[in-house]
Amino acid sequence: MQHAVSISAPKEMRRTERIADLVLTEVAYPPGFRIPWHSHELAAFALTLRGSTTEAFAGLRFDNTESGMVVRPAGENHWDAMGEKGAKCFLIELPNSWSSDLPQFSAVMRRPFLHPAGVVTRLAQRTYREWLQNDTASKIGVQALALEIAAHLIREAIPAGGRPGPYAPVWLKRVRQRLDDGYAETPSLAELAAIGGVHPTHLARHFRQHYGSSVGEYLRQRRVDAASQMLTATDTPLTDIALATGFAHHAHFTTIFKRLTGLTPSEFRRMRRAH
Repeated sequence: MQHAVSISAPKEMRRTERIADLVLTEVAYPPGFRIPWHSHELAAFALTLRGSTTEAFAGLRFDNTESGMVVRPAGENHWDAMGEKGAKCFLIELPNSWSSDLPQFSAVMRRPFLHPAGVVTRLAQRTYREWLQNDTASKIGVQALALEIAAHLIREAIPAGGRPGPYAPVWLKRVRQRLDDGYAETPSLAELAAIGGVHPTHLARHFRQHYGSSVGEYLRQRRVDAASQMLTATDTPLTDIALATGFAHHAHFTTIFKRLTGLTPSEFRRMRRAH
């Protein structure tokens, strides 16, 4: 839902509903559709349900694919372009009171960033499905899930010591984006440091300070998140999932997956299919 500007989009299909202090929007865009520079009055979580989008802010550009989510602060000028297959998106617009009443959330929302497929984006997908249920419990379910997304984002911004550090610099976000985009690969610390334009020691220290884990721990979790999505959404054999997500072999995949989730990949798949 657009607030600061009015954009004519005759081929755009949109459905919007206000639930308590949230504004939920489902919107489908045709291939190649573009929205020029504009801004929104409300901050938002913008989940790509299908297709791909590009969202560009001053100094930042996010090429978002299915299941990725852009966290967008209020009032940030940006432009959007849809991929060659178009896009279907789900937006959760947030009340200004969240930032004013919750200083930790305000810190998270200082600048836009792209959240890759994982726990947070699965919560956003659940919020979308809850909205579609449209029964007597949907409204409270949607509100609870949106708050849960906010809580996860706050926790991610708090390093291992438990105190929020300063906002991650742009060079460090480039490094994390490289890990998110190429989680099946294993770049060296020197390669990642070159992307950030810093010394490897500087990278290692600041990565843990801002993201609460080492580079290796983050990459391992990213691989497990990707594998979890494949286990849920496909019938791909476990060995193929292991290799596609960067694990050395089936046994290595099973060991790491169980360490981080408490379940083996087979147990995880059965549990998700049961629901």
